[in-house]
Amino acid sequence: MPVQERDFMKPGADPAAPGGPGWLSRLNEIGERHATAIIAVSTLLIILTVLLFAKGAYDRSQLERAEQDLAKASTVESLEALKAKFGGTPVASRIVYKLANKYADEGKLDAAIAEYKDFLNRWPLDPFKPQVDTALVAVERNRAFNDERKPVRLKEHTLQSHPRQFPALKDPRLAFGPERPANPLAELQAPSGVVKIELFEDDAPNAVASFVKLVEAKGFDGLKWEGTDGDRRLRTSKKPDAPDALIAYEDTPSRSGEAGSLVLIRDGDGNVAGRFEVLLRSEPGLRNVTVLGIVKDGLAHLKKDETITSLKVSSKRDHVYEPVPLEKKK
Repeated sequence: MPVQERDFMKPGADPAAPGGPGWLSRLNEIGERHATAIIAVSTLLIILTVLLFAKGAYDRSQLERAEQDLAKASTVESLEALKAKFGGTPVASRIVYKLANKYADEGKLDAAIAEYKDFLNRWPLDPFKPQVDTALVAVERNRAFNDERKPVRLKEHTLQSHPRQFPALKDPRLAFGPERPANPLAELQAPSGVVKIELFEDDAPNAVASFVKLVEAKGFDGLKWEGTDGDRRLRTSKKPDAPDALIAYEDTPSRSGEAGSLVLIRDGDGNVAGRFEVLLRSEPGLRNVTVLGIVKDGLAHLKKDETITSLKVSSKRDHVYEPVPLEKKK
């Protein structure tokens, strides 16, 4: 049987044209000529891929380590060390925020202002920006008072007799004039023990009046504690079908978010009268809430899902406690 002659076998055919055996030979020749370069490029690509995966794993481990260390840090020194170590990680903004709050708590106002401004310059879109703005204004106001007004007022206090000349100073020895009445006290009976509470009537008289009136009506007896804000707070449960009565809001700027503080639940322009929260941890940046009291003893007895056995007022001032309700807008 005759065999048909292929095109590339015909006279005049180009052996290098596609379809002929010449292009495979040329490809092999190119591969042999540049084999070293091809192997080097392939090896480099493999190394780069491994390095990228290794860097990703390292970054994730650094982020987890930064989160763990930040949760444990409680001193200026430890926070400064974290800022230097993890300043380039996504946790850096929260480290700076916590460091600034710690400076403010310890009265190092210049350092606190510097850290707040550093935060605003580096992370202008961070979710904590509103808290930082508020804290910066408060700290700058405190520094202005220390630099300008406080020395003058300390020199003049012997010529004045108003009993509230220094309402923001915590040291009672610096006050003068008639002694203020003692703050009301309350006792909460928990399953594991007694919790003693002091109420800040001078700072939040309306909130305290509402609290005292509800306590005397046994409005909190039998309520359960609910965890909120990542279990950093405890909130009293709501009685079935009980409406949330609102009272007028009161600002308490002189009261910080100290652990054990009693705060009312904010609802628009007012406060919810029949429920309150207890801070289980310190919240230095606490703003825009009414702090009506603090747990003086027995904070450890307050536990999530446990019931308030009873709550009573153990002492109060000699007047009627009648809260002012929130006026409805027309």
